[in-house]
Amino acid sequence: MNHDTSSEQYILVTGSGQVLAVSDTAQSLIPHISPLLPDLINGAGEDTVLLNGRTYQIHRHLLKSESGESYGLLISLQQTSAVQSSDPRLGAIALALSDKLEINHVLENVVRFAMDLLNADAGALPIYDPDTDRLLPGHLVNLPVDLIVPVIGQRRGLMWQIVHQGSSILIADYADHPAALPELVQVGVRSLLATPIIYGKTPLGILAMYRLRNEPFGEGDRELLQAIARQTAIALQNARLYQRAIRNADERFALYQASIEIGATLDLEQLYQVIYRATTRLVSHQRFVIAIPTENRMVEYVHIVTPTGRQAPQQVPLHCGLAGYVLRFGVSLRLSGAQALPEPAVQLLPEIEGELADGSLLAAPLIVGDRIIGALLVWSNHHDAYTMADLNALELLAATVAVALHNAFRFAQIQSQAITDNLTGLANRRHFLQVLHQEMERNRRYHTPVSIAMIDVDHFKQINDTFGHIAGDYVLREIARRCRQQLRDVDVLARYGGEEFGLILPETTYEQALKATERLRTVLATTPIMIDGRQINPTISIGVASFHPTVYPDPSSLIADADRALYLAKQQGRNRVCGVQELTNDAQP
Repeated sequence: MNHDTSSEQYILVTGSGQVLAVSDTAQSLIPHISPLLPDLINGAGEDTVLLNGRTYQIHRHLLKSESGESYGLLISLQQTSAVQSSDPRLGAIALALSDKLEINHVLENVVRFAMDLLNADAGALPIYDPDTDRLLPGHLVNLPVDLIVPVIGQRRGLMWQIVHQGSSILIADYADHPAALPELVQVGVRSLLATPIIYGKTPLGILAMYRLRNEPFGEGDRELLQAIARQTAIALQNARLYQRAIRNADERFALYQASIEIGATLDLEQLYQVIYRATTRLVSHQRFVIAIPTENRMVEYVHIVTPTGRQAPQQVPLHCGLAGYVLRFGVSLRLSGAQALPEPAVQLLPEIEGELADGSLLAAPLIVGDRIIGALLVWSNHHDAYTMADLNALELLAATVAVALHNAFRFAQIQSQAITDNLTGLANRRHFLQVLHQEMERNRRYHTPVSIAMIDVDHFKQINDTFGHIAGDYVLREIARRCRQQLRDVDVLARYGGEEFGLILPETTYEQALKATERLRTVLATTPIMIDGRQINPTISIGVASFHPTVYPDPSSLIADADRALYLAKQQGRNRVCGVQELTNDAQP
């Protein structure tokens, strides 16, 4: 084998990959090397690449100014050798492989070239996947399609021996070998020659040649196959660099697009949907979850998508489910199969998370500062579906999602504070008036009934004077809580001022409102409140009115009539409900 080394060629680039200058001798290489630039820039040490049928050694030189700041990277390409052999067709292999950047094309060309050079009857090139430590089918010629399947579990047999030992094997009488596969013996394999495909110290696959006739391979064939494997290693690494560059470009675009969409909304429901779409563009999945911790050590699954569609939010204890594990420990997960669970005590939630036994999981915590504010999880129905590159992509997305969710949570909190009474946690007077105006407009448009009630705590000053203002505040909070328990989700109970409450009852007639408020009055009158071992028996008086567009031009007029009915209840002895019809027939709804 002869070695004839040529002069070095140079490319000057920025850290972002922009080409600043190219030596004259390297101009012809730019179209071939451009797709590989991102990996070459970010690589460490030396690389070997195959360009236009020639092998080049890559060297990197970081350029710095006098102040020590880096301003560029000088990449030098040195042609190490034009590999020659007693068989000139090896050069044809190198030239043919140099233009193939799709792995499937590389595999097909290699197997057919090797079969031709070695006069083999069949060939195979299984690929080794270091992420999952398994052999993938790769490419087969003149062998049953289902012969080579992903090898998972026990790492035994001739192929694994080649991967682990990094050396070739030559078996002249295959049928008599103790490790021979019955399937290969059955199709008539007489002789096997196989060698590992190694780039640096990393195994990439195995190149195997088979003869079905009684003419075994020789040592000269072994040397030739090893030379082909060396060319193949460079070609496969080139293809992997190219595919990684394409994937990185796609991921950068997807993450850029996601950052714009995610940053464009503070509405939590819209944000959940945007996060789901962004995740779907990055990694394939059959299940998706956004989970957040609550103050009472629960996990709230705020956005759940399963194969049957969007599911209702759910809450479970923090110690249950994989989301709970991520929230407790702030760790990312890449799992395949239930045996890979981070701890046996994790209680899976099949209705949300599915069965992990034959599937895969990716999970990333959502962290802002030193706080874990949520978790992002995806599931696949397939074994070993995700690589470390997939996890890295999800973690990059999670960093953007965490900031966006944190901002949306704060915005929601500020909005809630703006419409919430601090003492009782009910809506405040401002929000009460806004909702009442909306319900009145809805009545005008769709003729749907709406009623209101004004509620006042009887003798509240006496409670304050007897038990103190702290006890009085507790009584107001307890009355608010008990009333809320008796109402529908659509009803709006607000603290109108002092010890007075306002209640909006959508889709409720006058008669229905009287019944609903009488239920409130009864519950409060029959359930004492205990404070420091002392019993308080507060009661309420209620005035009820129903909206009619010809009677009430605005919310204040409707509230005024309900207040008049409330005053009548006070006059009649308190602890009772009075409706506006008891005042006058002029305001009948």
